[in-house]
Amino acid sequence: MMTPKPRFAYYEKVRVRTTDPAKAHLNGEVGAVLGRTDTQDKTSWYYAVSLYTQQRSWCFFEHELEPTGEHAKREDFYDGTSMRVRVDEHGRGTIVESKSQE
Repeated sequence: MMTPKPRFAYYEKVRVRTTDPAKAHLNGEVGAVLGRTDTQDKTSWYYAVSLYTQQRSWCFFEHELEPTGEHAKREDFYDGTSMRVRVDEHGRGTIVESKSQE
């Protein structure tokens, strides 16, 4: 089975409309999509949404979100800085301070 095309684009502003009691307090909140992955059964999408008033990201199934018709910009969330991480044989990561320390 092929995964359907995602309904929401990266940085698209969405409104929370969920029936999940654990997330009901988030209904009406607006945020921007910062990540997405298809569901395990490949029938829908799961989104990481940065909620503006919460100043944190939450995960939602596609059916828990509705479009606002607006889009944020990547620069609204990322300033262009980056870091390097070295992963050891056990899967643990450490931040590499500079190229000379590699």
